[in-house]
Amino acid sequence: MRNLFERVLWSSRLSVMLGVLACIIAAFVIFIMGLKDVIHMLDLIWSYILTGSHEVRNDLIMVVVEILDTFLLGAVLLIFAFGLYELFINNLEVAEKSKAAGKILVISSIDSLKSKLGKVILMMLIIKLFSYFIEMKPQSMLELLYMGVIIVLVALALMLTKDKK
Repeated sequence: MRNLFERVLWSSRLSVMLGVLACIIAAFVIFIMGLKDVIHMLDLIWSYILTGSHEVRNDLIMVVVEILDTFLLGAVLLIFAFGLYELFINNLEVAEKSKAAGKILVISSIDSLKSKLGKVILMMLIIKLFSYFIEMKPQSMLELLYMGVIIVLVALALMLTKDKK
């Protein structure tokens, strides 16, 4: 009885495949959304070339920031899918052998997955912060000081996430 229970329990890890497949599908949907944004960006570039409008330029900058954010979100979903697969199902031998993939797609532990996801999410947050800074017009020296403090904190966060070699 115990042996049967352990086999069923061990086989239940395969249910993680639902999450892996859902993350891969969601990543492709996000990438398609990003491609749609790229097409919109090309339209804005054409409009900017024709008009030279400052308003179109600002829209163009915001679309570029959104494109970066969108593709990073797709990357987060793929990294999470790879991590779930490697942790619960099997190692991705193709990723280990591939020189192109580097080490970002090789997940050896839950801490490794958290670290990789954390770095990409930090980049997403920095891009979002950048988009807020573009729209923000400081009204006082105190607001400008706050912006400077935020930039220093972001630089510190990037320094702390740097890999040690």
